[in-house]
Parts: sequence; structure tokens; C-alpha cells
Amino acid sequence: MKTNTVIASLGWLCLLSFVSLGQERPAPGNKDDKARLAAEHMELSKAGEEHHRLEALAGTWDKEIKVWSAPGASPITLKATTVNTMILGGRFLKLESKGDMGYEGLVLMGFDRRSKKYTQVGYDSFGTYYVTAAGTYEPSQNAIIMYGEDVDPMLGTQKYNFITRFVSPTKYVTEVVFKDEYHTKGRGDFKAVEVISTKSSQ
Repeated sequence: MKTNTVIASLGWLCLLSFVSLGQERPAPGNKDDKARLAAEHMELSKAGEEHHRLEALAGTWDKEIKVWSAPGASPITLKATTVNTMILGGRFLKLESKGDMGYEGLVLMGFDRRSKKYTQVGYDSFGTYYVTAAGTYEPSQNAIIMYGEDVDPMLGTQKYNFITRFVSPTKYVTEVVFKDEYHTKGRGDFKAVEVISTKSSQ
């Protein structure tokens, strides 16, 4: 990437921040209101307790990945290692994975304090596309459950849940559950991926 492109990108990020701070809600009030709004904006930009929940997943993890091609099919099993790191001042969790069959993956998880939702965007070496999801923490399941949709030219609209279950300080489980007709074949929700992550002793 050329230097001027990088500078331009940084410039846009700074501009968006200033625009956000400068925007006023309908029927703007006095200086006290503007100061309060600025303080609210600054508070929402900080990492909170929801980000500390993500921080519990930081570290190096050994993964057993099971993938089902269709409902009722036998799974294939892969192994991988993931290094999870909190970045950008503790606001996001970066998951970098490498495993069998040349698999590499990159996932960013966060919590948007404006919408009060966890967010996720993911990429991997098995495709050139990205997937996104957003959702909430469910205390009864001790899990973050995020919903997403992806439009595939051949498969149509894919609908899915990304589920991250906190099992213990040394174990968590991730699931991908499809909800669209193409994947479920009319049999209800279809768990296509299950990843058991165990904290590495290294």
C-alpha cells in the first residue's frame, strides 16, 4: 500500500472521529448539553466490563475443530492453534489461527457500547470473503450468541449463529449453527462447526 494511501486512510479515520464529536442531536441545547454529549461520547469509547469478558479468551489455545458437511453427516476433524490478543487499548480481541490443511484464520471480536452488542468479523484461507455477526451475552448459557447473514451468489442468503461458550478459565467452545433452508434441509438448526479450545500449557 502506498504511503499516500495510508495517510489518506488515517485522515478519514480522524475526520470521522471529529465529525462524530461535532454532531449535535435534534434541538441542540446550551454549552452544558454539548459538554455532556462530549463526555458521553468519550465514555462510550472506553473499554468496559464486556471487553473484560473477551479478555478472558486471551492467550494461546489448542483447538479441535469438527466440521459437518450436512445434517446427519459424519464430521471431519482438524487441529489448529490460535493466539488470541487484546488490541486497540483492550477494545477488541484478535484471534489468529493456523492448522491442518493449510488453514489460517483471522477473527476480530468486540463489543459496541453504542448498540450494546458483541460484534465479530472473520476471514480465513478457505475463501476470499468475510463474515460478520452481532449479538448479546446470555447469562443462562454463559455464552455470547451472535447472529449474522451472508449473501452467497450460489447458495442465496445464509443465516447463522456464532456461539462462544465459556466453559472454564482453560476451555471455551465455539459453534457455527446454520438457520437457513439451504443448510438445514428443513430439519431445524444445523450445527456445522464445533471448535473446542483448550488453553495451551506452553
